[in-house]
Amino acid sequence: MNQVKSNIRLFDKSYQESKSASYKLYVELSYSMLKLAVLDSSSNTFIGFETHAFDGNTNDFNLSTQLSSLLNTLPLFRQEYASMIVAIANNRVTLIPNAVYKTDKLEEFHHFNFSIQEDDEFYSDRLINTSAHTVYSIPNPITKLFTSYKNCSFRHIASALIDAALMDSKFNKAISSIYVNVLPESFQLIVIKDQKLELYNAFNYHSNEDFIYYLLFTLDQLHINNEEAGINLSGAIEKHDELYQILHQYIKTLQFVEPSGQINRSYMLEEVPRHFHFELFHLYLCE
Repeated sequence: MNQVKSNIRLFDKSYQESKSASYKLYVELSYSMLKLAVLDSSSNTFIGFETHAFDGNTNDFNLSTQLSSLLNTLPLFRQEYASMIVAIANNRVTLIPNAVYKTDKLEEFHHFNFSIQEDDEFYSDRLINTSAHTVYSIPNPITKLFTSYKNCSFRHIASALIDAALMDSKFNKAISSIYVNVLPESFQLIVIKDQKLELYNAFNYHSNEDFIYYLLFTLDQLHINNEEAGINLSGAIEKHDELYQILHQYIKTLQFVEPSGQINRSYMLEEVPRHFHFELFHLYLCE
């Protein structure tokens, strides 16, 4: 299983706190990590990036406690931005076709697949590249921490990943495509056929064996031969990782997918492989 790496802080020399009103802040929150990316709106370039790992065994309660401490101490949260998007990285998300979607039915839609928690708040994102919405929940203790920030809105990483995968598949004129985004404790699987979304699912995993089992089982259910399939990988995985080596035993064609050409990054951020944090940087294209 992939381990959470040390905290990272990379900023272009052009970054200035005094210019924050012209910047956009993108935030990704999971049980393992807080990720932040700063976009300079004047040049449409990401000029800042940092990560902060949480302590192990994080749940909704202690996540809000740790997050509160970070929000009170990190310099990036002392500024005002043109906009702030907070993306939630959990598995509690459902896809609803536009034909049946209604804004006053979010809780009902969510209940199709998940039990309702007492402190759930419900949100939705309109997908850009397919006729559907994502519907998801965020615990109230988390949303309350962001209510004091101006121009703040919520997203789900599923929305960024699905739109990015459909965009990439169309750009490459691929008839069928499989995308796997790897996070330290979960992964997201997207299958596209004939330029249309066939599947989105997310899985928690505690070992490399868990990861392989969930992936191969899902491909089998879709009647996809793993020996013939090719997978576009993004996220926290590299060729020298044990997970990659095991995955390559079952899937012969693996390639890393890079962010869209519409996403510009400062040279300072190139220290991080371009397929890392794929979902965070693609939030820029989901507005």
